[in-house]
Amino acid sequence: MPARVAVVIPCYNHGRFVGGAIDSVLAQTRKPDRILVIDDGSTDNSVEVLKSYESKGIELWTRENRGAHNTINELVDRAATDCEYVSILNSDDRYLPQRIELCLELATQNPVKCVFCTGLRVIDAEGAIMPEDAPRARWFHGAWSLGKQEGITMAEWFGQANFVATTTNVFARATYLQQYPFRPYRFNHDYFFLATAALENQIAVRPEVLLEYRVHGSNTIATKPEPLIKEMVRMQLDLYKEHTEAFMTQPEMRKRFYQFARASWDNISSFHAGLLQLALARLATLASEQELEAIAASLEGPELDEFPNKILAGSYDGKTPLVSGGVLNDRLETLRAEHDQCKKDREALDHLARARQKILSSKWLRLGLLLGQLGPLTGNEANARLTSGRTLKMPAPPASG
Repeated sequence: MPARVAVVIPCYNHGRFVGGAIDSVLAQTRKPDRILVIDDGSTDNSVEVLKSYESKGIELWTRENRGAHNTINELVDRAATDCEYVSILNSDDRYLPQRIELCLELATQNPVKCVFCTGLRVIDAEGAIMPEDAPRARWFHGAWSLGKQEGITMAEWFGQANFVATTTNVFARATYLQQYPFRPYRFNHDYFFLATAALENQIAVRPEVLLEYRVHGSNTIATKPEPLIKEMVRMQLDLYKEHTEAFMTQPEMRKRFYQFARASWDNISSFHAGLLQLALARLATLASEQELEAIAASLEGPELDEFPNKILAGSYDGKTPLVSGGVLNDRLETLRAEHDQCKKDREALDHLARARQKILSSKWLRLGLLLGQLGPLTGNEANARLTSGRTLKMPAPPASG
């Protein structure tokens, strides 16, 4: 039996855009089995626009404003009653025609994953594609380019940037969305959900552009930096709190957590890792000396079985210097080899330069260059020119040095 897919659309004051969002769903090459919309207390003409689509199969509910996270969670619960997959679409964004078809294909190819995302492009309020050098488009390009780093993991990528960027880019198994409902953040409910999925190794990405993310004056993200940065710090604290038990007991998730946390120092998504450390320091002041001692004493894991600097300095047996056999020693040997090779290359170039100087200073070579100026002239023509009094330009010997 084919998998059933529901598209869910939370709408709030997007009467100008929501028709285009629904049209993009109706134009899919693989039609969704359900299209569910909740208007979250709009005060513009959104409900009027939405009602005009009821004859085309959308299921519509209207109610008072409860916020984006509540609206999405409610839509997911409604869709999960008979659909295996849920595709979220914010009411100001648009899908490209193959979005559902190719996301479903990606899910089929990755049966152990639960969250699926694709490339996107940025459009403006009028629906025109933003040039790549526009500030917001440039950010997305940079965030996606981070994923091209050699050997980067999904946890590291999400530590550096929320490249998925929006709930519109979430195509997921309904059960996973119910397991991790969106939290009551103003800006970051998608980041918390996606970071959790990355830590649990549950994300598959198709880089092909399959949706359009609209940037306009009423975007939630258009704000002063302070509330966004503070919420990012709070989100990170919530991640730590939510997954501490898993970090302690699941070695692979613990490894991904380390990757995520380390990469967060280079985050480009309005997160300041230093402020998170300050927040952790504040938390430490709330604990007693006995509680802090108990926390440190309770730590367990393979990290406690060897010195942390082993990977850097190599084994220390009391006789061998710390730098012996380790990364430092290997790097030093590499630098020495590179220096020796550069020296050899320089000597070879100097030798070639001296040989060239010697060759070009030869009078026989100069005579050959002179005769070369005669080109294809016949012997008589050449002789006539040589005896006509016209001077041929003799190549000058090369300058010394």
